[in-house]
Amino acid sequence: MEGKALLVSGSSALDAAIVEAKGFEALSGDRLKILRALASEPKYPAQVARELKMQVQTAYYHIRILQNAGLIRFVETEERGGATAKKFSSAGDAVAVVINASAVRPYSPGRLAKPPHYLEPFISAGHLNGKIVLGSPDPHGKHRARGSELCVAELAMMLGNYANFEYPLYYLDTELRERERKGNIIAVGGPKVNSFMAEINRALPIRFDESAFTLKSSLSGKSYEENAAVVEIVENPFNRTKKILVVAGTNHLTTRVAILALLREREKMERKNSFDAKEWAHAVQGFDEDGDGIMDAVEVLE
Repeated sequence: MEGKALLVSGSSALDAAIVEAKGFEALSGDRLKILRALASEPKYPAQVARELKMQVQTAYYHIRILQNAGLIRFVETEERGGATAKKFSSAGDAVAVVINASAVRPYSPGRLAKPPHYLEPFISAGHLNGKIVLGSPDPHGKHRARGSELCVAELAMMLGNYANFEYPLYYLDTELRERERKGNIIAVGGPKVNSFMAEINRALPIRFDESAFTLKSSLSGKSYEENAAVVEIVENPFNRTKKILVVAGTNHLTTRVAILALLREREKMERKNSFDAKEWAHAVQGFDEDGDGIMDAVEVLE
């Protein structure tokens, strides 16, 4: 029996890799150190060797055994110095072995609603696996802008239907440390107010034109201006095993439009982009139909 499990202890939980007996037989002091080195982020064997002060060939030897035992997994290759290097990651944050499969029973984290499929990378067995990143309310960044995305409260209420969370739920972009930027992230607000968004903007399939702060889609070739916002998921460029959910507009009013799309247009938002079926990326537009100054309707543009 192999796969994933949730290791629960009181109010804490870890994603655990379920392994056969050979997985435990493969463990040793050095291999446990390697597992811990690979738990924070994927690494090359040479990086592991430097970090643990061991010979590179020794690191390769242990990594091969751990991979065969299902304790680590291959992530990606990269050309380095004219050679192809392989990067590895631990199979989970913990390791578990099932000794009595007949005792398996249903587990409920206290949430009845099933989350939309696009939230699956961010929710594990009723727990939010990620952090929200907001623009600081103090003047900062090259635009000296202030973040004012109070609509994140509505996004948090939505997420609360599907998951519990571990404090802190959010970080300001000015507080973001190396460790947090390598995890799953829900980035709220455009690059003018959120410096983390400015860092990843060029990697987005629907990105912000920073000269005019309009939206431009590389999927459809279209540009969007008035009351436009984007909701999309991309790989985290700081850790390819993690994801970033972007919920952003050109200002705080249109960022709220992005959240409104998640709340009001679930069926359409479940679909992939209408111009590229490989991408989960949507441009949306908001409307104030009753004239009270608050966007109350939304259209999915792509």
